[in-house]
Formats: sequence, structure tokens, C-alpha cells
Amino acid sequence: MLEAISLHNFKAFSDDTIQIGKLTLLSGLNGTGKSSVLQAFGVLRQSFDATLLQYGHWLLNGDIVELGTGYDVGFSGTFDDTTDEIISISLIGHDDKLGTAVTANFAVSRDSERDVLLNVGAPFQSFIELPRLPLFARGFQYLRADRITPAVTFPKSHDAVSERGSLGSKGEFTAHFLLEHGDDDIQGLDFRKNDREVSVRVLSQVNAWLQEFSPGVRVDVQNVPMTDFARLEFSYRTRGAGHGQAYRPTNVGFGLTHALPVVVGCLITPPGTMLLIENPEAQLHPQGQVALGKFLARVAASGVQVVVETHSDHILNGIRVAVKREILPPGDLKVHFFSRSSTGSAFRVSPTIDKNGLLSDWPQGFFTQWDDTLIDLLS
Repeated sequence: MLEAISLHNFKAFSDDTIQIGKLTLLSGLNGTGKSSVLQAFGVLRQSFDATLLQYGHWLLNGDIVELGTGYDVGFSGTFDDTTDEIISISLIGHDDKLGTAVTANFAVSRDSERDVLLNVGAPFQSFIELPRLPLFARGFQYLRADRITPAVTFPKSHDAVSERGSLGSKGEFTAHFLLEHGDDDIQGLDFRKNDREVSVRVLSQVNAWLQEFSPGVRVDVQNVPMTDFARLEFSYRTRGAGHGQAYRPTNVGFGLTHALPVVVGCLITPPGTMLLIENPEAQLHPQGQVALGKFLARVAASGVQVVVETHSDHILNGIRVAVKREILPPGDLKVHFFSRSSTGSAFRVSPTIDKNGLLSDWPQGFFTQWDDTLIDLLS
């Protein structure tokens, strides 16, 4: 498992080491560094996929993240005579099977014009060992905030779906994945729906979990012959036993299409791998957000390392309930609340959650808006 990530001169961070649990929740106001943490993981993974990380180089713009040039990823985005020209990301992990530590440090030169940043020093010598860290394992998923929205058709990618087991960073290949693997059995049984009427197949489990967001709904996927596209269909259970008319995604609102890659990603990411999600709550009703928080805790408890960026107190509360119900041990959860210091660097407070789901403290601005607004209304 990955235990920490250290960031030096990377975007919002001058220097920080952030602890990573089986489930890690990143929160805070906009522009305070939450996305930067996920992007640090993303830039290493896409550099690994492009075989550049073998030489210690970073690919800033790729399938996972698009970060611009060295100017954009350096701390505070400014250059002067005193600026440190080195940017580095270090990963600290542990191989439970071998009982050994795994550390990887990647330092590059902060070239303001380049979108491939070059390694400083000797190339990384333990590239062959990187797959021991979940960030570099097969089945890794990164789902960005700008995920797919309702459309008539969705693209296919044999390389992403069949070779890498990826949904695409925007979830754009989710329909194709379900088309190819919807009949496969779910490998992790700890978080599948246990209803006797629900099989362990991927598509059946997806539809079972979608009930948490829209009761009675069912998604199906169809091939579009003679094209490189697939299409999704949504239908609802009628008063009888079956489902009624099939609807295009464009006719059922944003929420189901936007949440679909998140649900699929949770179900298909294998243990020992990472699942990174930006704003999983987007377009979901609060009831669905709480259910999703519990679901994420179940996925983490099954052995998938999950990192979530969220603005939702409902996601947080769903996770807290999961801890109280002993779905996830409190020690496996890390919570970080980011803000900006007077120097412009990201500043972090990390409250803990006990076995009853109670937080050790509530930093100012940490999901306190409900209380703050209520005070305004009553004053």
C-alpha cells in the first residue's frame, strides 16, 4: 500500500508530506491544493504509461491530466533569482507480501517552456519495482471532475478497455467497458450487493448500486454496428415485474450518466490498485451521496486504495457511518483539509475519526457551512 506522498515545489505545495490511507478524503476551499495532490499521482502514472518515468521524466499532458508546462506546475507559478528550479514527488509505500518498504523519488528540472520535464540526477534505478506500488498496478483508475455527460453515443477504445482495463480519465469508455465486460464476475465480494436476485456479474452489480441514486433504474449498453461507438440505455421498473421504455441518457438528466463511471470504477478496480476520484458527488441527490460515501468505504476495505477529492459533507458523513458500522477501521481512513497560508503555500489540517465516526476536531471552514448559515438565519 501507498503510505504517503511528498511534494516539493509542485503547484500549491512548497513542501509537504501527506499521509495516505486505504481511504483518503481531500477537502478544502477551491484553489487550496486538493486537485494538486491527485494530479501529482496522475502525472506520475501517465509518465509511467508513456515509459518516460523509466528515465525519470514527467509527461505533463496526457490521457490522465493536462497540466501545461513547467511554468504551470512549479510552486506559485513564478520565477525569480531565488526560485528553486527542482520539482519533486516522492512516494512512500510498503509491500505487505514482502514486508519491505518501497520508496520512489522523482525530481525534474522546472523548465518553463517544456511539457516533458527532464529528470535531474541519475535515472530511477528501481523502475521494475514500481508495479509493487498500487499507483502503477494494472487496473488503476483516475476519474476527473469533468466526466462524461449525457450523450447519444460514447467512444470505444480497445487499448484502454481490453489492454489497460481503463474507463478513461473522463469515464468516456465506460459504455465500451460494460459492453465487453458486463458479463464478467465481480472479483471482490466484500462490497457487492448481496441480494439473492442480483448476480455477481459486473452489469448486474452496477444496476444494483444505481438503485441507491435512482430507485427502479436500469442501465443497458448496446453496440452501434459498423462504428467505433457504443450507446447507453436507461429504463425504469414499471408496476409489473419488467422494465418499461428505454431512454437515451440525454432524456434522464445528468446525475446517472455522471455517476455511472464512479460506480463502475468502484466495482472493477482490483485490490492492490488505486482508484482516484474528483468530486464523486457531482449531480447526485444528498441521499445518493451518503450511499456513495458508504460504498467508497466498502471498496477501500476490500483492498483498493481510494483517494477522493470532495466538497460534500454527505460523502464525509457516509464514510463516518461506515466507520461506525465497522465497515472500515478508523485507522485506515485519512482526512485532510486544505487552505492557503500567508506565503501562498497549501496548508493542511488532518483531523482523525474514531470508531464511533466522530471527528477529533472541526477546523474553521471544514464542512461548517450548514451551521454558519443557520446562525445567520437565526441571528
